Order: sequence, then C-alpha cells, then structure tokens
Amino acid sequence: MTRTPAEPPVRGLSFFLTVPTDPQPGRVYADALGSVRLAEDLGFETAWVAEGHFQVLGLPAALSFLAAATQVADRIRLGTAVLPLAFDNPIRVAETAAFVDALGGGRLELGIGKSNPMSKDIFSAFGLSEGDRETLYADALAGLRRAIEQGVTADGRQVPLYPPSTALADRLWQATGNPRTAAAIGRSGDGLLLFRLTPQGDPGQVQSALIDDYLGALPAGAEPRIGISRGVLPAASRAEAIALVTAELEQNPTRVRVPAGSAPSSPEEYLEALNVKYGSPDDVVEQLSRDEAFVRSTDRLFSLPVSAGTAAFREGLRLVAEEIHPRVRPAVAHAAA
Repeated sequence: MTRTPAEPPVRGLSFFLTVPTDPQPGRVYADALGSVRLAEDLGFETAWVAEGHFQVLGLPAALSFLAAATQVADRIRLGTAVLPLAFDNPIRVAETAAFVDALGGGRLELGIGKSNPMSKDIFSAFGLSEGDRETLYADALAGLRRAIEQGVTADGRQVPLYPPSTALADRLWQATGNPRTAAAIGRSGDGLLLFRLTPQGDPGQVQSALIDDYLGALPAGAEPRIGISRGVLPAASRAEAIALVTAELEQNPTRVRVPAGSAPSSPEEYLEALNVKYGSPDDVVEQLSRDEAFVRSTDRLFSLPVSAGTAAFREGLRLVAEEIHPRVRPAVAHAAA
C-alpha cells in the first residue's frame, strides 16, 4: 500500500532498524535507506536506527546515516536508538544532531544511552573502562544537555551552536534497564527508551516496573514519552514465519547476535532468545497484547529479524502497519501503578 502525501503518519507507529554487518556494506546501507522510504510510504511516524561499533552492529555512525535519510524521505521522523554517548564528544554530538535536525526540517529524535550489552570491547578500544560507564555517561549527558540548551564556553565567552540546537532539548530520549536511571529520566522530562530484551526476566513485566519508576518521577503535567522496541515476524502462519527466519539464518548466519549465555539450536529458540513475536498477524497481536510494558508505550518500535530490501521485510513492514499496530490497543492510562 502506498499512501498519499496528504495522509498524516500514524501516531506511535515506529520501526527500529538494526543494520547488520555484511561483506557489501554499501548495498546494505542502500537497502536500509530504502526501508526508511518504505516505512514513510506505509505511514510510520518514526524510523529509529541503532548505532554499534566494530561489527557489534553494522552502523557505526547513526547520525550520518540519518543525514542521508533526510534526503530520501521527507516526512518520517528520524531517531537514534541509541547513540552510546560515552564514545563521543558531547559537543560534537550536539553539533551533528543540530545539523541533521536542520537538514531534515526538525524531524530528529535524539536517543542516547550508556552502551549496549556487547560493548565491553568497545570501551577498551576507545581507551575507556566499562567500570566507569555510569560516570562517563553522567558527564557526557550533562555536557550534551548544556551544549544543546546553552551552547559552549570558549575563552570565557558563551558561544551558541550552529545550526541552533535548542529545539532538540524537547526531543531527547534516554535508554535504560535500571530503575534509578528510569526515575532520573522521568525527573528530567526526557523520553524513556526500552530495549526488546532484559537480563532479569520477562521483558514485559520488568519494563512495566521501569515505566512505573519513570512515570512516578515525571513532573506534573509533563507528557510521557515511552518508546519500546519489540521484534516481530508476521507471516501467513507460525510455520511460514519459521521458514522465513530459517532462510535468513542460512543466508546470513551472523546477522543478529544473541544474548550472552544463550545458544539457540533451532529457529524457534533463536526467535525466543531475541524476544521476537511471530506467526500470523493474529498470533503477533495476541502476543503483543499480553506484553505488560508494550501496551503502556506511547511509541512502538517494531523490528523485523529479516534483511531490509527483501520481499519478506517489505511484507512484514506492511503487515505491521496495516494489521498489527492498529489492533494492539494501548493501556487505559499510562499512570504508574
């Protein structure tokens, strides 16, 4: 389905793109940009991309990618989920984010985080200690917020950023799996980003508690922004979904790394390890509707465990937009329990 430019995007409908490593990175990046345009045509409100270094993921420069995306899609919002802030100079992040935002006409959603679950070697490569991740993040976050809101200090003078960046202050998101950080994000008024996996147990239950922490600290009158990523693989049936992921794993066996400690021996175990809801649209809707955190989200970041540019990806994205997202009803209220 191709929508007309007059049709507004669907509120809260997002997709989350993880770009895999590949012997032909140029082709993979072109496919990824094409998926952003496809998502725009299908009415998605936001396209989010994940950044990762040194083959943890295949996209080491998310803001650069989104700069290119502004030139192939002119309506969809563009987000980072997330920039691991400790590995960059916060002033440069603020400058580059402001540039991308200006290039896209004010469409950037700036999601930041401490790192990802496979970042230990990355800390070392950047000459940092993973044991300092909390302090590194706190300092970088303070520097980023100061640069966005106030500019920078040079030789005792206050220098504003160019392009102007102050509008981004209302479009900051932070990712966490930590209750204290979730509360701190709420106090700041930033958006909360939650990943599809949690090491502590069922993501729906664990993250619903994090949402309570976030909402309990949110200033009175502030509008909650809760983005949750979930993997989905819709198809005609569960058997067809299994066939799709089997073909994907045969063609791209290292496409997505599974969490440490898991060693899936079948496609079903692979999907379970990555918390992917799969099967017919009815199956996926039923599984998502039982996810305690997902139904409380304001922004739903759907990801597909198949390669962008394939027929399976295009059809999966269409099914999400037309048959899945409209049928997963939000919770009655986002208030903390």
